[in-house]
Amino acid sequence: MGKAGAVTSAVLRSRRAAQLSRRVRNKIVVVTGATSGIGQDCALKLAAAGATVILAARTPSKLDETVERIRADGGKAFAYACDIADMAACDRFIQQVLDDHRHVDILINNAGRSIRRSVKASFDRFHDFERTMQLNYFGALKLIFGFAPKMLERKSGHIINISSIGVLASPPRFSAYVASKAALDAFAWCAAPEFADSNVRFTTINMPLVRTPMIAPTKLYDAFPTLSPDEAAELVMSAVIDKPKRVATGLGLAGAVAQAVAPGVSEFILNQAFRLFPDSPAARGLSDEEAEAAMAQVPKTPVDMARKLFAQVFSGVHW
Repeated sequence: MGKAGAVTSAVLRSRRAAQLSRRVRNKIVVVTGATSGIGQDCALKLAAAGATVILAARTPSKLDETVERIRADGGKAFAYACDIADMAACDRFIQQVLDDHRHVDILINNAGRSIRRSVKASFDRFHDFERTMQLNYFGALKLIFGFAPKMLERKSGHIINISSIGVLASPPRFSAYVASKAALDAFAWCAAPEFADSNVRFTTINMPLVRTPMIAPTKLYDAFPTLSPDEAAELVMSAVIDKPKRVATGLGLAGAVAQAVAPGVSEFILNQAFRLFPDSPAARGLSDEEAEAAMAQVPKTPVDMARKLFAQVFSGVHW
């Protein structure tokens, strides 16, 4: 069974690789946030499948490293330094790409910023909400507005937005991040019917937790199951091949169903999660000593989480 499973898996991988190649060979694909994590893995996979990949990120040196890696493997890639949160920089990037390549076939809006902080700890941090909206929503929207006209003119195009499982499950302490992603989701769902008869498709990927540099500083994530960047990039490749309206995991869909069918129960569960994992020491302004003591109380494994949650839910109940 082990050998048979390995053979089957290899056949499926080969089949998907062929499907991806047929979809993207000689196509122009823009990937933002392309120098690390999901974006870099997507760029590598797309280039290996024959796409001409346009990499956008803030750091020129990291862009050059990724381009060199792709070209060393025989792929086609071009680097453009751009801060997607800067609208003027987006305008320059869009114009330069169109001048150099005339059009874009696939746009993957991957660049994003996440902030984990409770609303109560955010009353004096309105800029957190402005920063997340600027990059996660307005930056992505700027690129859509820049590249979509040519897609509509050519009657061919695909816009893939990397969203979050949080839009489906509404986790506490992520109000700034989830709101910005939800705005982009809502835009795509409204725009898609307008573009459908021009053969320009939108796909929203409600990505689960991924082991990327963005989550590395938050040590409590060590207790949660996560995808690798490679696994996350495979979700994106599936979206490129099949062009679905949405890509989501079972956990995310379960969260959405729970909120729709039993919102009170869902809120209770999320409140327990809110109490289980406090704001980070940085968000609370703790000293180094206080931060060390606070982190010692955070669950490190699923078993730790279960124990603390049981004590929390049944506090004051004696057996």
